[in-house]
Amino acid sequence: MSAVELFVGLKIPDTTAITTFHTIEKMGYKIGKVKREMYYKFEIDGDAEKFSKKIGKVDVLVNANKNKFSHVLEKDADAVYVLVSDTDDKCEGLMHVLKERLELKEITSMEKGVLWALYIDAADKEKIAKEIASKLLHNENYQEIKIV
Repeated sequence: MSAVELFVGLKIPDTTAITTFHTIEKMGYKIGKVKREMYYKFEIDGDAEKFSKKIGKVDVLVNANKNKFSHVLEKDADAVYVLVSDTDDKCEGLMHVLKERLELKEITSMEKGVLWALYIDAADKEKIAKEIASKLLHNENYQEIKIV
């Protein structure tokens, strides 16, 4: 069993991240910028390197015209990373498409979420990131937050 991560962002300006940035400012927080990426984690049986090359070309996850992807999170020391994911989401529908239609049979399980990078201008960045996430970025009824 191997784990392969996939981070998918936009090549074009992300209007959702821009709107989120302005909303956070209006909430009274000092913030430099906000970035957003989709996060996928695959548990696979087989060669992780070979699978990594294939999964980056799957247009269901990565549209070559508007998305860029990476298998490694390029962390910025100035940012706090918050992963928002649906509680108890086994990604069954997406896994069915990947395994049955696109023949990526090596996938045994997967996770997905939205990874937010918050550039906060304060000493207690992590505490403020949790506050922002709980007030704006997630719904406590069906989502969970994890500081990465």
